[in-house]
Order: sequence, then C-alpha cells, then structure tokens
Amino acid sequence: MNKIIINPFEKFTEVQLFALGIALTIGGSLLGFLFSARFDGVLDLHVAPGVTLAQPFIDNAINTVSLFLLLFIVGIIINKKTRFIDVFNTVLIARSPFYLLTLGNISGFMNGIENKINPNDPLDINFSPTDILVLGVFSMFAVGFLVWFVALLYNGFKTATNLKSTPHKIAFGFTIILAEVLSKALIGFLNY
Repeated sequence: MNKIIINPFEKFTEVQLFALGIALTIGGSLLGFLFSARFDGVLDLHVAPGVTLAQPFIDNAINTVSLFLLLFIVGIIINKKTRFIDVFNTVLIARSPFYLLTLGNISGFMNGIENKINPNDPLDINFSPTDILVLGVFSMFAVGFLVWFVALLYNGFKTATNLKSTPHKIAFGFTIILAEVLSKALIGFLNY
C-alpha cells in the first residue's frame, strides 16, 4: 500500500493514471472552491475569502501545464523516448497532495488565523495558544505533503524518462523551481 502512495506509476496503466489524475484535479479544484483555497503556484496553496468556482480550476490548469511543459522538455533532453502521456500523468497525480491541504480551511479556520496578522506590521500577531498549536500542526502536514508531492513527481518522472544521472536530477529540481516561477507569473499576469 505504501508503494502505491509514493509510486503509483509502476502499478497502474497510463489510462488508469490519467483517469485518476483528472478526477483528482477536478475534485481538488472543487475542494479549493469549497474551502476558499487558491493554488497560486506549482508549490503554493493560499486561503483567501471570496474564491470563485473558476479560480481553483484555472490555477490548477496553469500549474499543471507549466509543470508539464517544462518537465516534458527536460524529459525529452534526458531521453528522446519520453512520452507525453507519462509526464502529463506524473504531473496530474503528483499535484494531489496539495488538494488535501485545502481541508485545513474547514469552517474558514485558516482564514481566521490569517486575519489575525496585520499586513502593515507582520510582527503584530494576536494568536491564541490554540491558533499556534493548530498552525504548527498544519505546517507539519504542509511540509509532509510538499515532500509527498516531490516524491510522486520524482518517481513518475524517473519512470517516464529513465532518470539516473546526478546532472539530470539537478535539472529535475531546477525545473520544478522554474515551473513555480512561470506559474506564479502567469497567474499574476491574469490577476483574476
């Protein structure tokens, strides 16, 4: 079971991965809407009041395409036989941990904590001990889910490209950062 959570790419067919990835993306986007979350970058999730139904879907489309395009280019450089569908499925499945993080804003809890921070003076914080405890637990989950995202992405990309050498692994890491910058720029440019 643990292997499926970390590396489903060796267990399931490309059709199964594609269907699961699309279902997770749609479900995750709906969770984003229900719990007021924006996926405003490949590595980002923020809660914000007034999230429209379209915003999480557009965010996820931009994030998925940005990450896919850059990883596919690197994949082709690493191995000319890299297939479009394998990299696309990798990105769809790998983004799923971010969707679970939206549950941290059930009943607007994270919005409430964020409202206790003065944007003009970030050092002026009025957190209760409960807020600090919940924020600490949520932060640990967020870091864990980020690690899960990278593990899924790495395992899928490794399967898709036959990734082996250290320079290729460095290129993989750099590509994630570049995809984050690209997605943030595109989402910021659209400013919807």
